[in-house]
Amino acid sequence: MVDQDKSKLALVIGCLPSVEEIDQFRLMTRDYDIQIITSESIAAYITQNSYFQDLTCIVLKDHDENPTFIPGLEKVLSNYDVVVVKERIGLYAYQVLKAKWRYQFRMLVWVDNLVPFPAHDIDQMRTIRMEVSNAADGFIIQTKAARIALELEGVEDSRIYEMSPWLDKIVTRSPKSRAEARDKLGFAESDTIIACLGPVEWEEGLHDLMAAARLMVKNRPGMKDKIKIAVCGIGSFAHDLKDASINFNTDYCVAYYAPSRESIKAIYEAADAIYMCNLASRDRIDGDPYRILAAMTHKIPLIAARSPIVESLVGKHRLDFCPGSPMSIMKALIKLKDAPQLVNDIVEKNRRAVDNQYSEDKVRMNMKAIFSDFITTEIKVDTSSLDHQVLEVEAKIKSKQYVDAIDLIEAIFKTKNIPVHHKANLYRLVGDCFVKLGDFESSKNSYIAAAELDPYSAKIYIGLGTIGLMKNSYDIAVLHFQKAISLAPDDEMANLGLGLAFQGMEERKEAMRWISKSLEINSENTAALFSLVKLANETEDFADAERLLTRYLKRHPNDYNFIYTLGGVIFKQGRYEEVIQLMKKIVDIDPRDQKAASLLKQAETEMEQAKVPSNG
Repeated sequence: MVDQDKSKLALVIGCLPSVEEIDQFRLMTRDYDIQIITSESIAAYITQNSYFQDLTCIVLKDHDENPTFIPGLEKVLSNYDVVVVKERIGLYAYQVLKAKWRYQFRMLVWVDNLVPFPAHDIDQMRTIRMEVSNAADGFIIQTKAARIALELEGVEDSRIYEMSPWLDKIVTRSPKSRAEARDKLGFAESDTIIACLGPVEWEEGLHDLMAAARLMVKNRPGMKDKIKIAVCGIGSFAHDLKDASINFNTDYCVAYYAPSRESIKAIYEAADAIYMCNLASRDRIDGDPYRILAAMTHKIPLIAARSPIVESLVGKHRLDFCPGSPMSIMKALIKLKDAPQLVNDIVEKNRRAVDNQYSEDKVRMNMKAIFSDFITTEIKVDTSSLDHQVLEVEAKIKSKQYVDAIDLIEAIFKTKNIPVHHKANLYRLVGDCFVKLGDFESSKNSYIAAAELDPYSAKIYIGLGTIGLMKNSYDIAVLHFQKAISLAPDDEMANLGLGLAFQGMEERKEAMRWISKSLEINSENTAALFSLVKLANETEDFADAERLLTRYLKRHPNDYNFIYTLGGVIFKQGRYEEVIQLMKKIVDIDPRDQKAASLLKQAETEMEQAKVPSNG
């Protein structure tokens, strides 16, 4: 049950997360109503791996064309105090940005990419990163390296907040639990198990680990059946990794496990060490702290190459190796076997660091301080700001001052440095105005200009579809409304528009389907109800019309126009007694209502005829 006194916090996840970053927000449930917003595919992964048992997750559809776009995201962000979005180059981050200026929540961007100016050579991603960064109220980072990356981009220090990572201890690593886990995973007690958790990508240095295993067996033949590599994760390099293990003749020592709570827990119990090697790519250096913290928390030795995140959390307390060098990795594996005292010393120092810096109480206090700062800060409304001017344009359109709205937009366009998301929206609003003024060519040009700037705005395609309807170009309208629905599945006007377009093409069943869906979204749209009733009469399929009329009348029991309409639908189905009851309700209030009186008389006549026995 939602506590109405708690502030609402949304965590938007648009790429595959470390589930520990979601689980960390369990520490905030005392003070905040927390909801995760993500896509279907990511939600399935979270369900399999997260320990956030009382987590509320809003699941939106996947988008076929671009996996970083989450259809319908902007609409569901209307009622939050704080929205945290993970990373800042995906389309989902841009969607959060567009929702922010309208709904006035505080936006925090969680950054674990240690590369400054990532994806700068890709126009769309560069635009998203720049505009999200400019609009963000703050940035969450977990390492000094992430802070430096943001500062190099020009982000003010006052907007950067360091949130300590936290990870719950989920295993004991006792001799008994270790033996049980090894048996479950298919390993012997004498095996040396190297765990590889997380993304299965080239940048994880897994290819070099396979080569190192080959060198280990070559240099120490007795390890041939003892060295084991447990890979638990998903990623694009999985097939190549299997090929590499075959090429190195190490496939017999590699085991693959689908990530789940059970498999990860078993690997934590069984592993002799966790392997980490974050190789830098052009647009990403991984700054995710949770795999390292998992090793520290569970007292598992860490075999890790030098990297910013490794240096930040464990410093020299690891078995070091040179990234890209299988020989160096092999030496680290040998040290794991031959230097137990050193290994134990490393483990204990890392465990003490967890107690001193990353304990549950300390991290909870750290997180509470960060979010309290945002919740208590009053949002100041600047009437001269671009956000306010755009809202003023929308107000003029709502009050049908279309020419004045266009004049105001033209004045706004004369200013410099208009963000792309605002410019696209303003072009779309110009298009809306020209549609209302009957200038379809100008409206079309405005919508096209908007789509070039923001091809993932559903409202632009609704506008183009509306032009198609008004010009009786129903086939073109269908295409535009279908595009709009792919971007915003629960948009009332997109669904209604598609229904009306199919109606124009005389595809009545399809028309009823989409108009019905629009009424599921907004049952108050009386024009849509009348369109549905018309189609029901033409197809003699009355189920949806009756159901939706009944739902409308539960909210408006005295709307006699729709009581009469429902009576007509029921009359067509031969349920005359129900029609009589409905029409009497109208006639008793207004005896002069001729339509109701006429339908009442028809129903009574049909009832009487039904009572007359047949002579046949």
